[in-house]
Amino acid sequence: MEVKVNQSLGAWIERGQSGFFYPHAAQAAAQQALSESTFPTTKDEEWKYTRTARLAQSDFALEFAEVSADVPFEECTPELDIPSDFFGRIHAAFCNQSWKCEISGENEEGIHFVLKNNKENIWMQPYWKIQLNENAKGKIVIHSEMPMKSFLNGRVDVHLAKGSHLDVDFIQDNGMEHFQLVKWNIVQEEGSSLNLITHTMEGGWTRNSVHIILQGERAHAGLSGFYLPHGQQLIDNHTVVDHQVPNCTSNELYKGVLYDQSRGVFNGKVFVRKDAQKTEAYQSNKNIMMSDAAEMDSKPELEIYADDVRCSHGSTTGQFDQE
Repeated sequence: MEVKVNQSLGAWIERGQSGFFYPHAAQAAAQQALSESTFPTTKDEEWKYTRTARLAQSDFALEFAEVSADVPFEECTPELDIPSDFFGRIHAAFCNQSWKCEISGENEEGIHFVLKNNKENIWMQPYWKIQLNENAKGKIVIHSEMPMKSFLNGRVDVHLAKGSHLDVDFIQDNGMEHFQLVKWNIVQEEGSSLNLITHTMEGGWTRNSVHIILQGERAHAGLSGFYLPHGQQLIDNHTVVDHQVPNCTSNELYKGVLYDQSRGVFNGKVFVRKDAQKTEAYQSNKNIMMSDAAEMDSKPELEIYADDVRCSHGSTTGQFDQE
């Protein structure tokens, strides 16, 4: 199986090169790095519970998604680096849609961005850059509606300046044959606050990756999500919260209800660096199994190098009483 996975990379690169993608400064290097990579397998720790073979062997063609977006989202040239992970590299090599959103002052009514697949069997690689300026307040709703067989590999870069606040609702309402992977890279400055809620209603194969860096004191990151997989759906949530400075807080709460032969994955990691004294970090994952055939793999983690902190993590998975 892994031989087939690795051999399929050449076909993906060929399909990417034959489609439209945005040129950017790091693209040639990203394509070179991609050519030296392989699809991740369950032998990789980060992919221990999530198989990629079915995705690797598919024949999706690089195409645009259909977009409906409020101002201030506007098209832009992507500003991408060369990620170390496989799907990050394939995104940087063939990013084919890109938008930016800059918020100043207050915009709490909600800025909506809706993404749909307009064809069967397409591969979409969107990029968003979201900037909140000093003391700005905003709310953004990103809604994915992908009813047809397709693959979306997206990246969202968010920067919260000093004293800013952002609420994000990420809604995933996708079809049973849709593959979706979205990587969030978030940097928070002094006194900033984030509230990111992931609503995974439907999706055949879904992986959400959130990486937050708290690099300014008194910053707060709130992460929460719920998922309702059924059939043979897979919903995978990976989070990393990196406390780099003192006096920051984070709170994670993910809940799932799993039906039929569905699978759920939660892997949350909190880093507390040596200088990040007075950190408060809490992490919780709670699941209800509605079927004996459903499966949940939960792995909350703390890695603490400071000694004056308040941190906790926990996970519960159970069933309703038969009566």
